[in-house]
Amino acid sequence: MGQFFTAVKRGLEAMGEAPTGERYSVAGRAVSCGHCGHDQFVEGRAQLNTAGMTFLNLDWANRSAATLTCTACGRIEWFLADPEEIG
Repeated sequence: MGQFFTAVKRGLEAMGEAPTGERYSVAGRAVSCGHCGHDQFVEGRAQLNTAGMTFLNLDWANRSAATLTCTACGRIEWFLADPEEIG
């Protein structure tokens, strides 16, 4: 539930100004946007639902993925590994 409140806080902060974002790396490589080449992102999480688990009402047991949203164009990059913030 802590991630929910963090997301709400970020959303409210973003209403007043555009997010500046952070730089990240995954698997030892710096992440850049595949669309515009920008290198600053806002991190998030998304649940990877499957039909079988949804049918059994066990969505909570599905894996989740890390998302990085480009602050320049809005493209969302998905990763199973957690991104590491770099300076």
